[in-house]
Amino acid sequence: MFVHQMVRSITRVSRRLSLVATVGALALAGCGTGGDADLQQVDGDVSNATSPPATASTIAFQEFSDDVGDRAATETRTLIRTARGYESYFGHAPPARVDFSREWVIFYAAGTKPTGGYDASVLALLRSGGTLIAITELVSPGAGCAVTQALTSPHVLVKFPAQAGSVASFFKQDRAQDCPPGGCAAVLCPAGSTCDPTTGKCGPAPVRCGGLAGIACPGFGRCVDDPTDGCDPNAGGADCGGICSCVQNVLCTTNSKFDSSPAVCACVPIAPPPPCPPVCDIYCQYGNVPDANGCPTCKCNPPPTNLCAAVLCPTGSSCDPATGKCISANVACGGLAGKPCPGFGRCVDDPSDSCDPAAGGADCAGTCSCVQNVLCTANSTFDSSPSVCTCVPNAPPPTCPPEKCPGPAPLAATMMCADGTTAGPTCVVTASGACGWTVTTCPAPKL
Repeated sequence: MFVHQMVRSITRVSRRLSLVATVGALALAGCGTGGDADLQQVDGDVSNATSPPATASTIAFQEFSDDVGDRAATETRTLIRTARGYESYFGHAPPARVDFSREWVIFYAAGTKPTGGYDASVLALLRSGGTLIAITELVSPGAGCAVTQALTSPHVLVKFPAQAGSVASFFKQDRAQDCPPGGCAAVLCPAGSTCDPTTGKCGPAPVRCGGLAGIACPGFGRCVDDPTDGCDPNAGGADCGGICSCVQNVLCTTNSKFDSSPAVCACVPIAPPPPCPPVCDIYCQYGNVPDANGCPTCKCNPPPTNLCAAVLCPTGSSCDPATGKCISANVACGGLAGKPCPGFGRCVDDPSDSCDPAAGGADCAGTCSCVQNVLCTANSTFDSSPSVCTCVPNAPPPTCPPEKCPGPAPLAATMMCADGTTAGPTCVVTASGACGWTVTTCPAPKL
């Protein structure tokens, strides 16, 4: 009978969280509001909600219950600013838990409905300048919902911090909620959990509230009817026990997050990540292997299998898969100008053009090819790229921060070399992968 109530409790969380991000532009005029300083009332239907102004800020609110008499029989939305207004509207003083010296109240009644299964709520409260934007929601039973065959008057009361100098504009965002068939008939849940009839899956047991003791829900939780018991608060069961439902209606600070479990239903601190332990004294060219917490370990990452996978070369060049470096794409040579190749390069026919030197094309332009045919000195290496094709000085060994090298530096002078580099005690990566001291010398001068 109350399958629809479980569905609405579960789905309202995502509805309120997605409202501000998904609804279109709120027209702040033409709402038909009216009233005096004590209360402001709008009878009948209101416009559909669209997108709130970019300057709108969210206002936290909390539902409460009270005797509303016959006020729920007709559709109305009322802002109550004072205790005097509350008493004149409902015919009795406000409950002690509402403090009108610092709080206001909104009452929303959807009017008389032909059956049960309807749920009225305040979906969001926002403020933009001098306008208090209140968005209500009426959830109607859809396909597959078993409802009570009796007249009902769904309504809600909420309290929130007083918004001095503001005038209310009311909007709605109503919807129908279908009730899928229950799937708990063959589900046996472990102790401390219960089956959700809308999904057929086991989840945490509900948090109890209400009843004769008036047990409150934790945090910002709301006490709703328990659809699994035989007590109906809409059918004379004023002291029915309920279950806690949690809907986020507050914003959390940067270092906290909202825990939507009914047992908490509040902002909780975000636990800081655990500190990383010390790392062994080892140099890893491609970085250290991280552990499960993202901390570096004493294992080195292997070299990438495809050195060009993350290399984006400029126009006119391509990535050399052997080195992962960009090299010029074909170096042109020959032609009418007889352009030579760099270094020891050799000009060969360009197979990508239609000019063939073996078929009468004596002035064909070619492309440079490089084959090593010279020996390099100890401090140099042959660069076989067609744009270089000669011996080039070796790159200095990878260095480590001086504090990574054990013991004091060698007693040797540090000097400036002719090519602008420095020579002397240097902390470098040794063959074992650890950091160690060495004394470097200046490269031999070029002839």
